[in-house]
Amino acid sequence: MPKKIILFITLMLTALAPTQVRAAPLADVQADSVSFDFPNTATFSASLSASSEIVAVVLEYGAEQLTCGEVVAKAFPQFSPSASLNVSWTWDMRQSGSLPPGAKIWWRWHYTDSSGKEYVGDKNEATWLDDVHAWQTVSNSQLSIHYYDKEKSFAQELLAAGTDGLKRNKEQAGMVSDIPIDFYVYPNYDDMRDAILYEPAWTGGQAQPEYGIAIMGLSGFDETWDKNTVVHELTHILVGRSAFSCLGSRPGWLEEGLAMYSEGKLDSGMQSMLDQAARSNSLITLRSLNGGFSENPDKANLSYAQSYSVVKFLIESYGQEKMSVFLKALSDAKAIDEALREAYGLDTEGVDAAWRASIGAPALTVAQATAQPTPTWVPTYVPIDGIPQAITATPNAVPTSNPNPPGSENNPQTVNPQENSKSTLSALTMGMLVAVCCLCLVLLAIIGAIWFFVRKNKSKGGGNG
Repeated sequence: MPKKIILFITLMLTALAPTQVRAAPLADVQADSVSFDFPNTATFSASLSASSEIVAVVLEYGAEQLTCGEVVAKAFPQFSPSASLNVSWTWDMRQSGSLPPGAKIWWRWHYTDSSGKEYVGDKNEATWLDDVHAWQTVSNSQLSIHYYDKEKSFAQELLAAGTDGLKRNKEQAGMVSDIPIDFYVYPNYDDMRDAILYEPAWTGGQAQPEYGIAIMGLSGFDETWDKNTVVHELTHILVGRSAFSCLGSRPGWLEEGLAMYSEGKLDSGMQSMLDQAARSNSLITLRSLNGGFSENPDKANLSYAQSYSVVKFLIESYGQEKMSVFLKALSDAKAIDEALREAYGLDTEGVDAAWRASIGAPALTVAQATAQPTPTWVPTYVPIDGIPQAITATPNAVPTSNPNPPGSENNPQTVNPQENSKSTLSALTMGMLVAVCCLCLVLLAIIGAIWFFVRKNKSKGGGNG
């Protein structure tokens, strides 16, 4: 082979070979740890060393969660430059917002010395959870139940209920979790509320789909209710992950309807409430249930009952595949109506109407557009730099200060409204001119008086300058 060809091939291979990236110097990080004051703070601390004086320290940290991109928070602890130093920084959940119990926190130290060398420590992880209670765990490949102060047999019953709920969600709506789910069970509601910051007093359970974590407090008297709560919150996690989107939104009736439908049959009290609302034509429109539910207890219960009934109608009438298409469309950030049309060929009002017909409720009444009244001209303050071009007087609604309008018993003459408008504006213009003239005369009089006073004083003390 000619030497020129060999040289060319060698140069090409050299150009295509991957460039070696210079690795950061090995960081010397000792006593690297985090301590919790649960549920308020997490304090990170370490001893750092470098070949010369450390001049910059950054703590990179975060929590493992489902996001639209990598989330890396940075903190800048205070320190005095030295080749060896101790640093610490506190993450205050009371300011940033609380993480759910069981969240996985990660952190690493990144620092620079005076020579410009950058050091990156190892990534560490810890579970955000109190160390007061003796937590125990029962689990399978899909779900882990974490608990304390309860018998293991009861925890296993909750695990079985949750596993059965996961199976029903897969069969009914095609929803499966992409990660194992952690469920933290507190023996009572007070303990649960103490574990999370700024939650309403009525909170009995909470799902955090982005973390794959759910928590709940036990009722202490109704095991069926407790098992249904496990299924309910697990369903929220499945919905949150199956229809996750950074841009779109999920309708409230879908979230709560799927959660309730996964529990089983609607209880008799809520069914009676739904039936009564259907008979009295007082059902809530489905579009109103796209967002949050009312804080009024009766309306809230009706909202839950309707959501259950609508989801039941969609799944049992159209099948699991259509529900999967709907959830996928929402995860693709499609608007609610667009996602519904893609799956069912109906928008929100169409689904509402079909559902009402299925339960024998009166047809959905859609408000008709009403004629818009002719806008009335209203005097406005005109800006100094000109009159807004959009302001136009209407010919049949002209403001007037006359208590007896033209054509009335006390003023029988008929006046063209446009001419009346012109005369009114002309009168206003003349009045303003008169006022300006009067003001000018007053100012001239004042200036003349001041001039006379000054001249008189100068004539009295003339030789002292």
